[in-house]
Amino acid sequence: MTEKAEKYLSQFTKSGKKVEDLSRFKALCGKFGDPQDSLRFVHVAGTNGKGSVTRMVGEMCMNAGAKTGEFTSPYIHVYNDRIRINNENIPDDKLDSLIDEVASRIIPEDGYSQFEISNIIALLYFKQENVDIVILETGLGGLLDSTNIIKSNICAVITSISLDHTAVLGNTMEEIAAQKAGIIKSGCPVIVSPQNSESVINVIKEHAEKLGSKVIVPDLNAVENQFYEDCHCGFVYRKLGFTVGSPGRYQLYNALCAIEAGFIVAEQLPQMRDYDIVMGVGHAHLPSRLQLTKGSPDILTDGAHNPDAMKKLSEHIKELDYKKIVMICGMSGTKDYDTALRYIAPLVDEAYCIDDFTFNTVKAETLASYFANAHVCTTADALERAKACAGKDGLVLIAGSLLMGL
Repeated sequence: MTEKAEKYLSQFTKSGKKVEDLSRFKALCGKFGDPQDSLRFVHVAGTNGKGSVTRMVGEMCMNAGAKTGEFTSPYIHVYNDRIRINNENIPDDKLDSLIDEVASRIIPEDGYSQFEISNIIALLYFKQENVDIVILETGLGGLLDSTNIIKSNICAVITSISLDHTAVLGNTMEEIAAQKAGIIKSGCPVIVSPQNSESVINVIKEHAEKLGSKVIVPDLNAVENQFYEDCHCGFVYRKLGFTVGSPGRYQLYNALCAIEAGFIVAEQLPQMRDYDIVMGVGHAHLPSRLQLTKGSPDILTDGAHNPDAMKKLSEHIKELDYKKIVMICGMSGTKDYDTALRYIAPLVDEAYCIDDFTFNTVKAETLASYFANAHVCTTADALERAKACAGKDGLVLIAGSLLMGL
């Protein structure tokens, strides 16, 4: 990310002025000739699993020879990695050029959010580069998310839904599901993760029925020969054998959603073969999602930032065999950190808690109170201290937020 980009984006707040409909972002797109109208999309929403599905479907399309754009959030290493074409980050010079274009037509006082600015930059970039297909990940919710400006999609995917962003999306799973279902377009099929409860799936089905949109829930009973080895799962589905490139048992659900999306995309990308769908699932890797870096000690980085994600992380940790588990923990104050930490804290031998990596974080002292043995430190010191504590046969676990930058 260049100095110009950082300076410009910092003028906008994270959330912008309150959003009650899509008119603000619709007007913004209109200023630039509605770039979204010339693009084809797979639209992905959900609480957890969006990034994994986005990567898998993106890999499928690239394997088929399609020029593929991906818009994701938040960024992992640098801002540019949230806007990618064929696995390559938007180059700095392109980003700066687009920022000049955007800055020439809007001002920070217009009340746009950083996400909206990033979204319009991505749409303009994908149009300029003539991509064949865009895998578009929502930022928050669906119905009022700026990505929902698109008029149609090849298909939509709704991954697992849990209680998150309740202040904005609703206090029940069903209310949140209604917000996610807002991405469903008339006559466009939607794939829903079988990990969701029956009540959540029913909310989505009711919304889809009104729009004449087909709902596809992958059939878990059709999954055969399932195995789990070296933290990776494999299975047979639709008479095809799959091995998921990303670790974690829960990736089965994300893979099934991506596979069903792949078969729908293949109807519009005739060059896509079954082989491309299989390889897409196998080649997809997502940074900071159960990412294991071997060393002395090993380091496991996971973006678990809410209760559902932390529960899945804890289930994974229980299957590992290390002499000592040392956690670096930092969390956003907007998340249900209490429930999340109750899943992971009992599995951690020692913790280093931080709160200086971004704004609105939970105080490190508060985080430390959840662990039997914990220390408060700075982000700059956390990794070296945790590694020394874990020793060569231990594991350093970094989790709680994708924004820690470790």
